[in-house]
Amino acid sequence: MERRGVAEVQLAFTNLTWAFREQREADQGIDAHVEVDGLTTNPTGRYIAVQIKCGPTFFKRRTRIGWRFTGEPRHLTYWLANLMPVVLVIVDPETRVGYWVQITADAVRETDRGWSIEVPSANVLDASSRDTLRDIAFAAPSANPDPVAEVLPLLPPSTVEMLSALSQVDPDGARRLARMLSGGRDDPRAVVEPLLAASRGWVHATVARLATVGAYANDHGHQDLAMEAFALAAERDPDNQPRLRGIAAIMAITVGDRSQAAGLLRPVQGPQRAGTNLLMDVAVCALEADESGREDLLEKLLIDRSDGELDAEPTCLLFLAERAAGRGDFDQALALYDRVCERQPTSTGGRLGRARALMERLLRGATTLPFQDQQEVVALATSVRDDLRRWAGPSETVHRLLVQERMLVGAFMEVIELATPTAFGGQANDREASDPVVAIVGAQASIALDDRIRAVRFGDAMRGTPAEPLIRALAADPRQPATATVAMWRIALDNADTPLAARICLNQLASRGALDATDLDRVAVLANLDDGDRVAYTARNAAASGDHDGAVTLLRSAWSPAAGELLIEILREAGRYDEALAVCEETWTGYGALQALQEKVNILAIRGDLDAADECAKDLLATGELATEHRKALHRRLIERRATRNDWAGVEACCRAALKDEPTNRDHAWALIISQLNQNRWDAAWTSYRHLRPDVTDPGIVSAWVDLHLRFDNTPQARATATTLASRFAHEPHTLALLERLNNPAP
Repeated sequence: MERRGVAEVQLAFTNLTWAFREQREADQGIDAHVEVDGLTTNPTGRYIAVQIKCGPTFFKRRTRIGWRFTGEPRHLTYWLANLMPVVLVIVDPETRVGYWVQITADAVRETDRGWSIEVPSANVLDASSRDTLRDIAFAAPSANPDPVAEVLPLLPPSTVEMLSALSQVDPDGARRLARMLSGGRDDPRAVVEPLLAASRGWVHATVARLATVGAYANDHGHQDLAMEAFALAAERDPDNQPRLRGIAAIMAITVGDRSQAAGLLRPVQGPQRAGTNLLMDVAVCALEADESGREDLLEKLLIDRSDGELDAEPTCLLFLAERAAGRGDFDQALALYDRVCERQPTSTGGRLGRARALMERLLRGATTLPFQDQQEVVALATSVRDDLRRWAGPSETVHRLLVQERMLVGAFMEVIELATPTAFGGQANDREASDPVVAIVGAQASIALDDRIRAVRFGDAMRGTPAEPLIRALAADPRQPATATVAMWRIALDNADTPLAARICLNQLASRGALDATDLDRVAVLANLDDGDRVAYTARNAAASGDHDGAVTLLRSAWSPAAGELLIEILREAGRYDEALAVCEETWTGYGALQALQEKVNILAIRGDLDAADECAKDLLATGELATEHRKALHRRLIERRATRNDWAGVEACCRAALKDEPTNRDHAWALIISQLNQNRWDAAWTSYRHLRPDVTDPGIVSAWVDLHLRFDNTPQARATATTLASRFAHEPHTLALLERLNNPAP
């Protein structure tokens, strides 16, 4: 039967004048190589590999479009990696007609026992298929010797590591999982849940495959599914059961499922459990520590463990780091995250965890080098976010950090751009833009820039979510009665479901003197409040209620950079400027808190000491730590102050300093040129203009531009530019008259 099939296929290709070259030696499922136009005087050198099957068996499974063919995994892996496009031909021995289909990854359907593909009845192997088969031969892509490698860039790092190891011992399983997991990366839960459900009765659900699924679920932020995958893997591997159960139990603890964790640990709980496995021991000890409130139990356990044993289990290190960060021990958390990153430099969890810990330390004012920490947060968060975006991971978790860090330094325009969806000119993808923290911070930045309309838009995007009441309260009309505003913030606090939301609500209520004694206790866990936070909110509430001295005493009792910054704000609002300036100096010199120096500039200006404010602004710029938009504002302030006093040499010096920060800023460029013209330094002004070439976008600049060209460059090209400018400023009669001077220069 097999030889009849080969003969019929050879005849069909010969009738097409294509060369049929049978492969008689042992092969992996390729019966012949066919060269397009190989029997003509112009052979193409383009080939198709052909697998031939003949017999009535192959025509029994009828489908809507033809017949279903099932095959072995080893053949499929070989065919998909072939240098030539592979065509399967099934031959009906009665009619002696062959039907074909190209073997591609998209056309194949995976099954529990192998794979299948439909062979269309319309694909008859005769002259009617000549053009289609020719196109296949000529469109053959370059071979990929490893089918898994093609999709690895679309998967998370730990999944890639697991798949790479799996492909060495189970290439068919690696290929199947790679296709499924990469294809479902936009909705990973929808891919993982059916896999786990089917795996209970799936003989192919090996430990390595389940562990790979678990790593994928964990990387995509679905720890509950990861826990289930590792628990199933533990059932199939008695030798590694303690370790796999330990991983599953740690993930259960992470998602707050203590009963599930206890169930996973039960086989090794009791007197004989010690030393069973590091992950098991840590999980058991963590449960006991949570029940007894004794975190030292974990520390005692780890004293006897070697660094090598700990470093070999990044999952354990990450778990311990998260616990340390949760109890406010950021130094310990950062040290553990560092060890994870040393062991696995591409670890998303390690890098993201370090960025989170640094950010939390910044927010609590517990850092010695705030600017250095800010820079590291931005670098780590940007790197992790870009990696997550590449494989459609949960990038919203790290995008929050970027938005919060930029808000912390007062980079409001950057915050708005980060929080705005790409469809509306921003930088956030759909998942990032729909994150409530991102939307809340975007609304905060909008209010800081007095853009309530934009803040309302962020609220509209959160319609029907717990974040909506908070954003509505932020964007509320400031003229409405104070009682109405407080009521809105109480509703927002009742709906708060993130630490950030709870803290914003507490701060807003405290700033209005409306914080109740029970509010702090009610949201203490959600807002992750420590003693310093309680003092800060209580002091703010006291100041808003008129007890400024009480607020000062409270803040002095729990002194920190954050307490210093709040005290400056309270004293400034109370008009106690001398005291506020003293605290600015104390906080800046003692902690390097940049906000204190910024407040000093503002307080000096409010008090009317403009020269001292300018000198302080220069010190502030010299730190190099300000956000870009703050640097712009300070440069502009220094330039305008000197211009109002006709100090043109001072303006020139300030413009040069500003242009070092922003070489392409046309406002600074024109301010420099005009300052030189006002000093009657025409040659210097012309040199600056030729070097900087700032565009003319403001009618107030036209006079200087015309004067320079009248004196140095009244050429046809300059007059053509003047014509363009005239159309730009067509509704400015005075500007048009100035431009006309180039066409009619004075004698």
